[in-house]
Amino acid sequence: MPKGHTLQRNKAFKGESKRRAKQKSEGKLKKKIKKQEIKQTKNKDGQQEIQIEKKEKDQEQKVKVVKVVNTKIIAMFPMNQQANIAALKFQLMQHLNIQSVGVSSYCTQDCFLNVEANGKLIKQPLRFIFLDRNAEQILDACKVADIICPVLSCRDCNTNTISLDPHSNANAYDEQGYKLLSNLRAQGMVQQVCYIQDLNEINQSKKNVVKKLFTRYFESEFPGSHIVDDCSTLMRSVVVLHEQAVEWRDTHGYMLPDDLAYVNGELSITGTWRGQNGLSADQLVHITGVDDFQIARIELLGMIEQVYESNQPESLDPICRDKQHDIGDCDDLLKDIAGMQLQEEEEQMIEQESDVSYEDLDKEFEDEAQKKREQFEIVHRDPEDLDYEDEVEYGVEVKLRERYDKYQGLKNIRTSEFDPLTFLPDEAEKIYNFRFLKKIKQDVLEEMKQKEQIKPGQRIKITLRNVPELIVQRLTQPNKIYVISGLLKHERKMTQMHVRFHRHQMHNCVLKSKHQVFAQIGFRRAHINPIYSRILNNCSKTKYVKEIKDDTFYLASFYFYNSFPQQPVIFWQNDFDFRNNEIMGVGDIQRCDTFQVILKRIVLTGYPVKINKRKAVIRMMFFNPDDIKFFKPIELSTKLGLRGNILEPLGTHGLMKCMFNNFVKPNDVISLQLYKRVHPKFVNIQI
Repeated sequence: MPKGHTLQRNKAFKGESKRRAKQKSEGKLKKKIKKQEIKQTKNKDGQQEIQIEKKEKDQEQKVKVVKVVNTKIIAMFPMNQQANIAALKFQLMQHLNIQSVGVSSYCTQDCFLNVEANGKLIKQPLRFIFLDRNAEQILDACKVADIICPVLSCRDCNTNTISLDPHSNANAYDEQGYKLLSNLRAQGMVQQVCYIQDLNEINQSKKNVVKKLFTRYFESEFPGSHIVDDCSTLMRSVVVLHEQAVEWRDTHGYMLPDDLAYVNGELSITGTWRGQNGLSADQLVHITGVDDFQIARIELLGMIEQVYESNQPESLDPICRDKQHDIGDCDDLLKDIAGMQLQEEEEQMIEQESDVSYEDLDKEFEDEAQKKREQFEIVHRDPEDLDYEDEVEYGVEVKLRERYDKYQGLKNIRTSEFDPLTFLPDEAEKIYNFRFLKKIKQDVLEEMKQKEQIKPGQRIKITLRNVPELIVQRLTQPNKIYVISGLLKHERKMTQMHVRFHRHQMHNCVLKSKHQVFAQIGFRRAHINPIYSRILNNCSKTKYVKEIKDDTFYLASFYFYNSFPQQPVIFWQNDFDFRNNEIMGVGDIQRCDTFQVILKRIVLTGYPVKINKRKAVIRMMFFNPDDIKFFKPIELSTKLGLRGNILEPLGTHGLMKCMFNNFVKPNDVISLQLYKRVHPKFVNIQI
């Protein structure tokens, strides 16, 4: 053991070092506090200067622009057959001491009731719209309304048996009311004030029961709404509620006309411009249910009157006349499409000429065809009896290499690559392509704010040029509501639009591709011919379907004017269903891309005749050795999950030897899957 091993070593005294460390930390804290105080004083001074500058700018704008208080628009419509909107209008006029006004202008028609601000309860001008059971009028009025007021009448309520079966004896919503409700939900609803009518006609002992029952009906369909039963509470609720922002309509800007005038082909529309964005004289304007028009001039009404003439109006031509197809993208991907397509056509012609077999012209061809007919009896099956969804049937004499020459094989539709610039339609040279739609929308809105001449809330007079007289006759019909909305830049350009939608739960019919459909996209309505495709997970490609029989989400593709996202899309089968609220599908805009790859699949099926472990002889898929050689490079698959390849044809009747990755079973079905790119049908848009 060492000598110092038993010596005791005490811990050194650390009091002095702790005291010094504490003094250093306190000094650092004091310096930090002083720096923070200096920064805060600087920030406060800077913020005060910014606030003073903002106040000065606001005061300058107040001097230049006279602020106009927006009129609050309330749309009132019936939800059952017994609701009487005319009687409700008469009660409101009595409550507000308003005398009847003759029809002298557009805003003083029977369907309107204008209430001026009195400075007491009504601090904002009100405009009531009274509607009958017309789906088109109700949807258009709800596009511009700040508050919607559905009306239910309890006149036909059976009070004697209401406690036994409230649902069947209440007679609240009828079938048309529920259909209208589904249309309003698809379009989007603002603040709601629900009105119970004819409650005074109910027996006093049953009045509370009926009121609670109808309140429950309103709460189930309009959650969070104000429910009233007399004119005084109706007015109080309407005044208290604030306007709710709806992004898809506020970004465009809109107006409900106050007056119309037509002189020498020019239509003048007076009203208050609403929404979040303004308007310029070079923009296009859309009248819902009519068409798009150019602006000749805009007159600013009020204390400061000013006229803005149109200098460089946007073109109404939707077709692309130059080589610049892509908007928002630097690369012109469609620069040489015409040359590429001509080269492909020439190559196909050369291949067809080289593949001509003069032996087919031999007289023995008819005898061989007759033998094939006798050997193979093809029985046409119903679609329910087919082994695959996309299975096709064909005759013995059909040459598949000619019939399906535009099809090609893919190992996997999700993972296999497909060039989006190949197999483009001829219409690709006429339409525009928007690859980055959201970024383009942001740039358009920023440019619009810089160029706007009219701001929201200003009363204006818009003069439209080149308006046909027939359209003016439609606009001047009594008790007809029309909505004027502004179009953003590029929204008149033709493109290929893709909408993600699903079939409505109230629609049980089958939806077929390429059939004409009546659609509403934002403020626009038109006839379109969409094709439907199934959306694949983690894949940009979609799979074409002929029919839609379920309520899952699909992609509808069609040619239409460009529309930016976040606009509701509603489908009806035709005009008659639109007027009767027969909604077909609901969706939203996904993208506007000409290069979207939509693949149509067909399946050729065959059955094993002889099996030797992994090898098998397949028949009934082809009836010609040349067809077998043509489709030999494509991989085979079976219904039980096997993969295989064609080895060689056997004989002259369409038998072929195949090799698979496992033992083949006799009850298996052999399939060969082919894919072809498809596009929607290009038709003229009918509004």
